[in-house]
Amino acid sequence: MALDIKVQPRPPESAGNLAIELEKMFIEDWGGPKSALALAYLRDTVIPDLVHCLKTNWQYLDNPTFREILISKLNSQFAYPPTFAEGLTGDILLCAKAVLGKSPLSNNHPWQPWEIILRMLTIGHRLPEIAQRTGYPEAYLEKFRKQYYKFQQVIEGLADVSEEQLVNHKELAGLTVSQIRLLIDFQHRFKVFKNYYERLQAEQIIMDLGLELDPDGLIRLFEGLFSVERQVTIQRFADILKGAKTPWLTGESYFTKTCAYGLLAHWPRKQIITLLDRLMEANLLMDDTGPEQGLTLSEGAAKLIVPLVVPKLADEVQNILRSKAKDRISRTLAVLQGRNSEITIQVIRELVRRKDTSVVMCFKALQRRVPKKVFLQIIWACGQLGGKDAVNLLSKTINDRDSLVRVRTCQAMGEMADQSFYFALISALSDPVALVRENAIRALGQLKMVSALKHMERIITNPAEDPQVQRAARETKAILQKQKDI
Repeated sequence: MALDIKVQPRPPESAGNLAIELEKMFIEDWGGPKSALALAYLRDTVIPDLVHCLKTNWQYLDNPTFREILISKLNSQFAYPPTFAEGLTGDILLCAKAVLGKSPLSNNHPWQPWEIILRMLTIGHRLPEIAQRTGYPEAYLEKFRKQYYKFQQVIEGLADVSEEQLVNHKELAGLTVSQIRLLIDFQHRFKVFKNYYERLQAEQIIMDLGLELDPDGLIRLFEGLFSVERQVTIQRFADILKGAKTPWLTGESYFTKTCAYGLLAHWPRKQIITLLDRLMEANLLMDDTGPEQGLTLSEGAAKLIVPLVVPKLADEVQNILRSKAKDRISRTLAVLQGRNSEITIQVIRELVRRKDTSVVMCFKALQRRVPKKVFLQIIWACGQLGGKDAVNLLSKTINDRDSLVRVRTCQAMGEMADQSFYFALISALSDPVALVRENAIRALGQLKMVSALKHMERIITNPAEDPQVQRAARETKAILQKQKDI
């Protein structure tokens, strides 16, 4: 099925006149500010902020919820009294509609502005960022956020949730019936739609870039690029999306199988390249400048396809390792090495979740062939999975020249709690980096070998030692003392 991608319409060129018309409305229709200082505040702060808010929410100029938000903005952000703010809001909206006209995407459903807030809260945006992106006042956003979290707390304690029950719940008294219906529906989507969290992230990207594009289509686009990462340039990837025949891309490729091939076949090639350029400008796609040059996904884009590709790659790794093939290690490395770093990290985490200890034998060969953040994930995985191979690898990384690697190794040793690490951790107490010493101390506490007590005493009584390291030593001493008294 062809994917239709369009740029969302922007406010017309006459938007530049909006500031002039708003100033005229404030001064002529509402009596305007009388002092020079107040007039400067109106021109330099109030009007530019309102213009940004109105242009950003062009499609909501007739939306009752946006009207409510604008009233709150005038009241809480610019200190207009509630009754005054309500009347002023009506005139501001009339002025904006007269200048900007009606948006082709005009949406009057009361849920829509709340949907934007819910999405941004859910995917981790902070209130100042939401306020900057939407133009909504922080006071309104904070109130909505508290009500949303209260709603989540209430439904967690209820087995069967009905709308009537929630409407009458005393702790949700601040929510309207419409808001409660939206929140019920929003929570339900996570059960109905597969990978809904990633879909919300895709929706936000589409909103930020101004694309009229289905979120699933954007995710498919990223999934398709992942299968040919570092093998293509923008121009070559555009040809693939157009459905052009490429000899190096076999018919058995994952890209072809998932119908991403020819995804935008009905689009002019120039328009496809423009889309890819915009994704690059937003740091969602990157042009790898390393030895293996080519187009790659950024960490943010890769996260959107984790649920789609990681389980398949983890299955592939497990199937290879369970086979009797002599080259199973090299084949496993081929799956993990050279992949997008974020995807490789998530594959490692998935294998840990499955408690597959057989993969540890590959880590030793893999460690120096991957980026540092993947290497750190390998160290963490060794601590979680354990075993002889993990012991051998950690016994070497404790002496790595990178202090963060040594820190993570101490943490992994503590997780394994293998007493064979004792002397390596004692040696790490002399590490030049305080954070390494602190984590070595805490790992010794997890080993529960009382012979480490004398070393804790030495650290505690050393006046030159870092306070955080001494604190860790005191806490570990208490743990070991209890162990000794048993």
